[in-house]
Amino acid sequence: MAAGEEEAFNQLFNKYWDKVYSTALVLTKSNQIAEDIAQEVFLRMWQNRHKTDIIDNLEGFLFITARNLIYNKLSRLKLEVAYTNYIQHHFTLSGPDTETQAEFRQLKTILEEGMRQLPPQQQKAFRLSRENGLNHEEISLQMGVSRATVKDYIVRAIAFLRKYLQDHALEVFLLILSNFK
Repeated sequence: MAAGEEEAFNQLFNKYWDKVYSTALVLTKSNQIAEDIAQEVFLRMWQNRHKTDIIDNLEGFLFITARNLIYNKLSRLKLEVAYTNYIQHHFTLSGPDTETQAEFRQLKTILEEGMRQLPPQQQKAFRLSRENGLNHEEISLQMGVSRATVKDYIVRAIAFLRKYLQDHALEVFLLILSNFK
């Protein structure tokens, strides 16, 4: 895998996915969060594949990575809940103004542009997961591919979209800043 062989990554992915997912599920008590954590673990492993040859205990590395991501995710969730409550309260009092609605539409347009650049199967799997709320098993049945393939599509889609948004960070940042005039 350190040499970039996808087949080696796929073997590790298939071997350890259930263990990483199960651990995340036990700690988070949420299928969606556990799935996101497991995807992130394997995404990071793929992104840092050139370093994997120095890992002595791969299983330990995967679980420590998952644990750290879970702690970070749970901390972020607390902040997101507080922020969501603030936003809901703010919009309940004043309602979203036309400018804010336009900014949200622009942000959604940027994300949509990124999603349109995904290969068709990745795009379909990602949309079924994120927009329709389907789990990997439901997506695999609907698309006629294995669960592992669905997981791979979604992990790759997330990686691409993160990079796409990073590449368009200035555009997103200016959009957000315009909200604070």
